[in-house]
Amino acid sequence: MDILTAVATSILTGLVVWFIERHKIKNDELKEEAEEINADVNYATMMLSYATAMAIKRHKANGEVEDALNEYNKAKAKRDKFYEKLNNNLH
Repeated sequence: MDILTAVATSILTGLVVWFIERHKIKNDELKEEAEEINADVNYATMMLSYATAMAIKRHKANGEVEDALNEYNKAKAKRDKFYEKLNNNLH
């Protein structure tokens, strides 16, 4: 009976450790993805700021505005997809 208890305890401990590690890895992956999206949003914001400043300076919009809007739309789509993924993981 002592051997059976020891085996069961080892299996249970292994399962608990596995579950904790799996949860930690998932959180680390989500954090890394969030940081990557944050960098994309920051880049899009910089491009929009620059394009706006140049349009004001020149008194007309140029191709910079279109490029900045494309970056903004890509970053927003990635952010929206990430939030949807987070929402699905919570439910």
